Amino acid sequence: MSLLPLVLLAVLSGCTAIRSAPTPDPGVLRHAVAPSFVFGTDSSAVDELAATVVTDAQDYWEGEFRRVFGRDWHDLDGGFFSVDTTDENATPPPCSADVAELTGNAYYCASVDAIAWDRAAMLPVLRDHYGQSAVVLVLAHEIGHAVAHRLDGEPASGERSPLRIETTADCYAGSYVRWVVDGDSRRLRMDSAELDAALRALINFADPAARGVADAHGTAYERTGAFQDGYTNGPRTCTTGRELSGEWSAGGGSRGNRDVTALLRDRVPPARQFFDELVERRGGRWDPPKLLAPEAAGCAGAAILTDCGGNVLAVNRERLRRSIYELGDQAAETSLIGAFATAAARGTASGTPERRGIRAACLTGAYTGHLVRDTDRASGSDLNEAIRAVLAADAARREVFGTSTASGFEELRAFRAGVSGTAKSCS
Repeated sequence: MSLLPLVLLAVLSGCTAIRSAPTPDPGVLRHAVAPSFVFGTDSSAVDELAATVVTDAQDYWEGEFRRVFGRDWHDLDGGFFSVDTTDENATPPPCSADVAELTGNAYYCASVDAIAWDRAAMLPVLRDHYGQSAVVLVLAHEIGHAVAHRLDGEPASGERSPLRIETTADCYAGSYVRWVVDGDSRRLRMDSAELDAALRALINFADPAARGVADAHGTAYERTGAFQDGYTNGPRTCTTGRELSGEWSAGGGSRGNRDVTALLRDRVPPARQFFDELVERRGGRWDPPKLLAPEAAGCAGAAILTDCGGNVLAVNRERLRRSIYELGDQAAETSLIGAFATAAARGTASGTPERRGIRAACLTGAYTGHLVRDTDRASGSDLNEAIRAVLAADAARREVFGTSTASGFEELRAFRAGVSGTAKSCS
């Protein structure tokens, strides 16, 4: 039950879904654990990080298992395996006939209660692209499978879908990561920036919306939703049996990307009308921003949208085109929607810039949900593109919601609330 069977290959080839500079990584280690108990370890820094995570996660579950489920936890019987997948003579770990099967991967092997990871072509790549917190998330997910195995054993054939199995592990991972972020771990620490980096890694491990594969891991909407459920509500919510995914998450495949001209011509007017009607119903003051070319706006900038003053935003068509190419047209459109949502948040509610930014994220989600639910102008695939825009690097997120104070995690949670509800959900 692996976390990312194929997507890491795209990372290795440089074709990641979110192309951004490597995440600054101050380090998540408080007190490192020597990897001497890991089978096949080379005692490298990445194995030291992995050993610390799995030790720490088992300590967390030892306490939570008794507190939440009233049962005793036991550490993994089969142990942990670090494999150099570039070494053809390496010994295959449990559940693999050949070391090549582990390339770019990590998995939980239920038959012997063990976890294996690729220390050559996986963990270092994750660390270098997203930061150490991505390694924490990957191994927390695999420990999450061990948690589910202890609670449920081997489910009968057809009893639980692969999607449900994987999103449950994401949910358990979220509950453990919350413990680390809250400062309760003696060995690890994570701040909001590292949490955002881990989420960016998670959505790049997601399936396409029109996956149609037997070992589905979940779309970006499903995976982040499951993770945030566990993070917010704790491990009990992971056992409810309800689907942790969104109503429209897997609906519809990609229908191709619009170009910049079509995006501005066809998608901006409906968004302006939606927020016009919203603010009017709320009795607020509506001052929709004008989106103009730099020469007409009288200023230019490197961002997709640059504030030129006077409620005028200059649209950088090259940046918009790059966003369409790298993330998809719905991701690019989300930046434009965010501009109207930010103006609507200012016009209908008071509060701090952070509070207005959260409200703008929720309103952006409400409009995106409206596109998927009530029109034929978007699909489940578009919803996943929008999530990538919400979780893009900090500078890009400030372009969308007009604030640098809220974390991507908080804005994503607000966005999902808007998607699953309506604009009325965005207080």
